[in-house]
Amino acid sequence: MFNDLQEINRRPAPWERYTADQLWTDPWVSGQMLAFHLDGTNAIASRSSEFIGRATGWMAGRFGLGPGKRVADFGCGPGLYAQGLATTGAAVTGVDFSPRSIAYAQKQAASLGLEIDYRCENYLEFTGEARFDLITLIYGDLCALSPTQRAKLLKIFRELLRPGGALLLDVFSLARFRGLGESAGYEFCFGEGFWASEPHYVFQNSFKYEPQNLALDKYTIVLPGERREIFNWLQHFTPEDLKSEMVAGGFDLVDTLGSVAGDAYDSEADEFAMVLTAA
Repeated sequence: MFNDLQEINRRPAPWERYTADQLWTDPWVSGQMLAFHLDGTNAIASRSSEFIGRATGWMAGRFGLGPGKRVADFGCGPGLYAQGLATTGAAVTGVDFSPRSIAYAQKQAASLGLEIDYRCENYLEFTGEARFDLITLIYGDLCALSPTQRAKLLKIFRELLRPGGALLLDVFSLARFRGLGESAGYEFCFGEGFWASEPHYVFQNSFKYEPQNLALDKYTIVLPGERREIFNWLQHFTPEDLKSEMVAGGFDLVDTLGSVAGDAYDSEADEFAMVLTAA
C-alpha cells in the first residue's frame, strides 16, 4: 500500500506521458466532457456560448470568410465554432479524435443544414489534399502538447495553409502560471462520477515545473481491479516565447491579441491569442 501511494504521488518528469486520448475517447468520460462542452454557461470544456458567438463573428470579418474560403478547426469538439464559421458560406473542416463529440457535431450539422466535413482522427496524424485560408486551434490546445508534438503540428499546419492563409490560436499565459500552486488530495465517489460510473477513488496531484512554465494535473483513478492515470499537461507562454516557437516552426507573427474574439492583449490575463502566416 505504501509503495502504491508513493507512486501515485510521484512527480513525473516533464511530458513523461501523454494521455489525452483517454480523456476524450473513454466511453464514460467523453460523455461527461460533451456535457460540459454543451453547457454554454461554463468554461470547463468550451468557452461560453456568448463568447463563441462573438469569436466566430470576429473571425468572419477579420479573415473575410464566405463562399470560396476554406477553414479547418483543429480540436473542433462538438463543432461549436465550426457551425458558426460554416454559416458564412465557407467550406469548413472539423478535426477531433473524440468519436462522441464528432458524432454529436455531425448530427447537429445535419439538423441545421450545414455541410461540414468532420473528421474523427488525431490531428497530429492529419493529412489531406485540401488547402485552407484559415486554420484554428482554440482553447489552449497547443498547450497540452509536448514541444515535439507542437513542432509536428506546426509542420502540418504549414503544409495545409494556402498562400496568404492564416493560423489563429490561443494559449495560456505566464500570468496564469504564476497564480497556480501545487497540491495533493483525494476523494471517494460512490458512483456516477466524472471519471467512472462505478464506485472509485480519485487522487489528484498538481505540479509546477518552474523552468519550463509547465503545469500538470495528474489524476489517478482507482477502481476494483483497475488503476488509471490521466496526465493533463499545460504549457504556459509569454508572447515572446510563443513567437520564437512559431518562427522556428516556419510562421511569421501578424498580430498578438487578448483572445480569438479579437480582444486587446492584456499581460495580466490568463490567455492570449496570435494570428500568424506561413513564412
